[in-house]
Amino acid sequence: MSDTSAAAGFARELLDARPDRFASVIADLPAEDRLDALASARQLAAIVRAMRATYVLHVASDLPSGAAGEAVAAHASLHVAGAFGQTGHLEAVVSHERLAAAIAAHAGRHALAERVRVHAGDAPTVVRALNGPYDLAIAGARWRECERMGGHLARLVRTGGALLVVNAGTLPAVLAERPGDAGAASLQRFLRALAADERYELGASPDFRFVLAARVR
Repeated sequence: MSDTSAAAGFARELLDARPDRFASVIADLPAEDRLDALASARQLAAIVRAMRATYVLHVASDLPSGAAGEAVAAHASLHVAGAFGQTGHLEAVVSHERLAAAIAAHAGRHALAERVRVHAGDAPTVVRALNGPYDLAIAGARWRECERMGGHLARLVRTGGALLVVNAGTLPAVLAERPGDAGAASLQRFLRALAADERYELGASPDFRFVLAARVR
């Protein structure tokens, strides 16, 4: 067994230790994609619980339209909404009306409709119109969109809250393979601005799979 296969098997063992109450949403995905979706969704849910967040913004505009994108988006949103305590509200932002309808439909089936509100459209435009303040903002937007709405995301997080960037993990490879990539350059500018923002304390792993900024003032 390769190191990669062994790691995936152990990850599956950990994630399967407790049943996924929303497993039916991603049941039609290939096994590897189901594992990735569950790992990501559980990570978000754990962060929500650890922060005791009750008002969360999730910008998931990097997901494609189609059945797979709908399943992943809905699954993540349900895990976030399911992680709230007695009260809580999630605002999700996606690029397509079909994605928005899928999330809303799944939320209704799992008795979470009152906790989930979905916006569809150009992510920076939608985010600019929101008021917050959020306990947690999750940025899973296209890299160019992150720069366009970075200032608004930073404004929408309350003091004591956090901004989590969830889709920066491929940045090192893109920078190595395509040094002039416009999207990567845009994400870099967004992260530089966040790191220099005196309101935030930024932490990131060397491979950028984990980028979290806590709002301290």
